Amino acid sequence: MLLQPFTLQFNLLSIRIIYTLSFALFICLFHVSTVYAFDKQAIGWLENVKINKSNFQLKAKIDTGATTSSLNAKIIKKFKKDGKKWVRFRVENNIGHSFILEKKILRTVKIKRKLALPIKRPVINLGVCIGKVYRELEVNLSDRQNFKFQMLIGRNYLQGYFLVDSELEYTTQPLCE
Repeated sequence: MLLQPFTLQFNLLSIRIIYTLSFALFICLFHVSTVYAFDKQAIGWLENVKINKSNFQLKAKIDTGATTSSLNAKIIKKFKKDGKKWVRFRVENNIGHSFILEKKILRTVKIKRKLALPIKRPVINLGVCIGKVYRELEVNLSDRQNFKFQMLIGRNYLQGYFLVDSELEYTTQPLCE
């Protein structure tokens, strides 16, 4: 049985249309993701940050492997205020300046550690500035005195705003007001 010219032309036309639409869809998807990436600021794996709309500046490690952010803090006292749990703590930067804050404890998290018992850390709400981006986020307070950097910035701060380039360091200064 021979194919009729009309059927053959129709099949070729169908294939061309499907191919064109598939290609157009691929281009649209690729273009959207590229535009989305360009809307984000590139930062390095180390950045200067400010906390709580102050001029208090810290060096922070940007850690895309961490879900949450963590702040080195010397807990001075846990207390109750208006029936809620609060914490008073001291933060010290790498040049020896310190800053005392009081914050309401949102909850306590249990951190699992390799080859050690889990530890409990209080979680607070803290304002953090990188570049021109100021965000309030949940931060756990930890003893990071054996670490080189006072703050670890996790994905809960980065998502939707930043791309991290592991070759870069200190690409921006915190400019939030």
